[in-house]
Amino acid sequence: MTTELLVGGRIYTPTSTTATAIAVENGRISWIGEDRAARALHPDAQVTDLGGAFLAPAFVDTHVHLTATGLALTGPDLTGGPDAVRAALAAATGETVIARGWDDTAWERPLQRTDLDEARIVYAARVDEHSAQASTALRALVPGLADLDGFSPDGPLTAAAHHAVRAAALAALTDAQITAAQTAA
Repeated sequence: MTTELLVGGRIYTPTSTTATAIAVENGRISWIGEDRAARALHPDAQVTDLGGAFLAPAFVDTHVHLTATGLALTGPDLTGGPDAVRAALAAATGETVIARGWDDTAWERPLQRTDLDEARIVYAARVDEHSAQASTALRALVPGLADLDGFSPDGPLTAAAHHAVRAAALAALTDAQITAAQTAA
């Protein structure tokens, strides 16, 4: 019987909040717990140090949207108001920009299409992710956008119009942008 111990990690399991080690015997998970107990129970095992890395055993559905998580981590943060939005977009790189976090409840006005207008494709999700603003360049990628439920010529898009511009923005991402987002996540 071959046993490998993966130690020094952050193991996700619904039964333990302190798990740092996992034992794998003949390709199957046989035990999850803390490092010291793992070494005591499996003294002859091959040991791999995870160096603090996160590990989710295959039988646990962590339901992580890797690309979306990476885009949220690396995209512009739009929490500071319209002037901060312009600064965040100016600092962003790439032909397509996926931004998140604007919340107009404390602003004098909602985010407008004109706040995003530049030559790039810009998708800016509201903090609740149920509506978004889209640049003119992005809107042009969605034929019939004005006929969809939730369309506004300059204001935020909701319902079907929101879903359509989000899909178009994600489709416009380059392979390099997707890879960078996934690596960040």
